[in-house]
Formats: sequence, C-alpha cells, structure tokens
Amino acid sequence: MAFTPVTPSDVAPGTTRFAQHEGAAFLIARDGDGSLHAMDGLCSHAMLPLEGARLRRGHVICPHHGARFDITNGAAKGPPAHCGIRTWPVREKNGMIELDMGT
Repeated sequence: MAFTPVTPSDVAPGTTRFAQHEGAAFLIARDGDGSLHAMDGLCSHAMLPLEGARLRRGHVICPHHGARFDITNGAAKGPPAHCGIRTWPVREKNGMIELDMGT
C-alpha cells in the first residue's frame, strides 16, 4: 500500500472534511466512534463537490440535493443518487490523514 497524506487529522468525531490532492477530490468522515472513512469527494448524482456534507447515522448527505452515501462502502442510500461513490483505504499517521490511492 502506498499511503499519501491529504489533510491534517484534526477532523472532529461526527464531522466531514473535503480535501483535494493532485486534482482529485476526497471526503473524509470521522464517525461518532472516532473511526475514519474516506470516499470520492464528488456526488455521483450531479458531480458536485461534497464539501459541507453532513454525517448522519453512518451516511454522508450531499449538501446540494440530499443524496446519501454509506460511509463504509460508498453505496448510494437515498435519491437522487442511484450510483455509489468509491471509498479509499485511510489511516491516521503523524498528525495527517493518509489515503492509499494505489488501490
């Protein structure tokens, strides 16, 4: 695995952070238990950024049209999205959140 740092690790439990790295957009979510999750940062419905997405009951909610995605596997869980989004292996190291973008 080739992990790449993408953002500082100060994401509070129950929140999300939009991050960009080398032209790609990612959404980082830290659930209420403190576990990290990472997924593509664009909604599959309208390809708009998930910046400002809310985290509720294991789902991120798109701030534009309300589409919901499962934070563990990226599956679409509510309209208007019908396609899921990619998830990424994620870890926390040396104060940074790192993604394995080689998979």
